Amino acid sequence: MATNVKEYSFKSTSGLADIYAKSYAPAEGEVKGVIQIAHGMAEHHERYEWFAGLLCDAGYAIFINDHLGHGKSVTSDSELGFFGDRDGYLFLVDDMHALTGIAKKEYPGKPFILFGHSMGSFLARLYTEMYGKELTAAVYCGTAGSNPAADMGVALINVIEKAKGNHFRSSFINNIAFGTYNKRTEQRTPFDWLSRDNAVVDKYIADKYCGFLFTTAGYRDLMKLLKAVNRSDWYTAVPADLPIYLIAGAEDPVGAYGKGVTEVYNTLLDSLHTDVTIKLYPGDRHEIHNELDKETVVADLIAWIDSKI
Repeated sequence: MATNVKEYSFKSTSGLADIYAKSYAPAEGEVKGVIQIAHGMAEHHERYEWFAGLLCDAGYAIFINDHLGHGKSVTSDSELGFFGDRDGYLFLVDDMHALTGIAKKEYPGKPFILFGHSMGSFLARLYTEMYGKELTAAVYCGTAGSNPAADMGVALINVIEKAKGNHFRSSFINNIAFGTYNKRTEQRTPFDWLSRDNAVVDKYIADKYCGFLFTTAGYRDLMKLLKAVNRSDWYTAVPADLPIYLIAGAEDPVGAYGKGVTEVYNTLLDSLHTDVTIKLYPGDRHEIHNELDKETVVADLIAWIDSKI
């Protein structure tokens, strides 16, 4: 099906750069709802065009921005992986909310679904705490549970930042954060944990705007963001009646091979959330929307969203 594509640019709430965004909408027929996508760490909006196309075919308008410090939302490549001196992750959430305002102005009154993948799922989770009453439903894809080492990680990053600066890119920090992620793969490349589809992995590696190292400040933001969305106050702050769909690959190391995703699911139920669904895909790795069974994953997602609007 043909789609109408629009581009947007607006000032980041951080003041550091302009945020680049895009929308995709069915060229024919009525739009039945809006889906806003929050992409993951060290990637960009273009990796979601195939996914957005399928969602458009199902009758949805799609909005997605490059997060600050990613893709086209930087003043120069030296700013990749940097969101601010302190608590920059809050700017990313507020930039997402600014895009929501644009989308709702274009499609007033339509059901509104927030989809976040990986780091984008952490941002989406914080968004649902801050702005959840504005949503019809939320989807957390490839998310993670609590990390007991987060405080230690922040302390280590602070030491390195003090010595090297907030734009320093540390392979040591990266190895601590992601060094074990490939252990259950064939280890053809350092990024096999993303997907079993070799073409997807190879394209990711060849893209200079994917897989880059975050700055020290960016890594601290990532650690603090993950901690923020796994605290007990987060669970009680998210609207109890908001439909939430947790999806992940059973072989995804980010979600501790299903354990972390299940932790989030069970804690949502324990905190009296009334409409929570979980689905783990056997054999799938981190990017289930780029996996060998991606058509099934997207069909399941569309069916769930259809049932909530």
